Amino acid sequence: MLRKVLIIVGIVIVAIVVIVLVMKGRGARIDDVRTAEAQLGDVTKAVVATGEIEPLSVAEVKSKVGGVVRSFYVEEGDIVRKGQRLAEILPTATPEQLVYAREAVETARLLMEQAERKLRRAEELALKKLVTTESIEDAETQLSMAEARYDAALAQLKVLEQDATTRLGTDAGYSGKQTAGALEDMVILSPVAGIVLSRDVDEGSSVIAMSSAYGGTSLLTLADVSKMHFEGYVDESDVAKIHEGMPTKIFVDALPDTTFTGVLTKIAPRGEKQEGVVNFRVEAEITEETSLLRTGMSADVQLVLDERAGVLTVPEGAMIYEGDSTFVEVVDETADGGKRKVHIEAGLSDGIKTEVVDGLEEGETVVLQ
Repeated sequence: MLRKVLIIVGIVIVAIVVIVLVMKGRGARIDDVRTAEAQLGDVTKAVVATGEIEPLSVAEVKSKVGGVVRSFYVEEGDIVRKGQRLAEILPTATPEQLVYAREAVETARLLMEQAERKLRRAEELALKKLVTTESIEDAETQLSMAEARYDAALAQLKVLEQDATTRLGTDAGYSGKQTAGALEDMVILSPVAGIVLSRDVDEGSSVIAMSSAYGGTSLLTLADVSKMHFEGYVDESDVAKIHEGMPTKIFVDALPDTTFTGVLTKIAPRGEKQEGVVNFRVEAEITEETSLLRTGMSADVQLVLDERAGVLTVPEGAMIYEGDSTFVEVVDETADGGKRKVHIEAGLSDGIKTEVVDGLEEGETVVLQ
């Protein structure tokens, strides 16, 4: 009898030990894996473009006359209004150029005086009816042409001889629209309202005039920062998925807690190959307040293809794909190994989170693979 009791007790003890070991084994397996909770959230499927923030319009300011930068009136970062004085250019002339310019003025003056005398003689003869009205008109035309040549020669000499700060009209010997225009060209005025992005030369630097033959020297770079936009690149594998007018979300590295909304406004028709990779340039206009943004800030843009808000989600790392079916493993202490495989219907995925349409409840714990 005692022997039977001992055998029964031994069997019970062995059973208890086995159960404890099994339960410990199950707990160890769950403890050794990473898990996550199914929860409500937003899922956005998007193409990502990387680039930077730029003003919507940028203007290079150049001079119509060549010479030396006498002075600047603005610094980098200054806000300027349209028509504001930016700089002065002091034309440089060699002694030989001055001699030719003065000679041209004197020649033009003599021709103008000659034309005036011819016109007076023609008028006197007309009173005696010795010349026709056509002769008077020809004389008037010749005088007008001579006056124009004189004005042009005078303007050139004025620019070569005088400082841009000279007040027009202080010297009775210099007058005329061309002279006034030439002096005005020596003072550089702002073509737009905006901010000074850069001063591209220093005071005392030589500059080349802007003309049809030469691009000219850039003096300053101005930008209209009242409107900012994003400029960046997308991979060629994604460019077919996007289109102009689609909504964008813009994330700026310097402002991690702020998301800017925008609209895709441009997709380059031709890709750019860099280090064997082809990318397409894109631009997106920012459609809200941009006062926090600065030119050149690094940014990423999500070009939104589709999105779901307030849906049940699990990490993409929990998904198990088998053919056309999708599964996850949920934690279940009653199952073998402490987890069981569950078939789900998956929806939209952004590569990080996946929408669960059916098969899970909020709060269930899934195993990350």
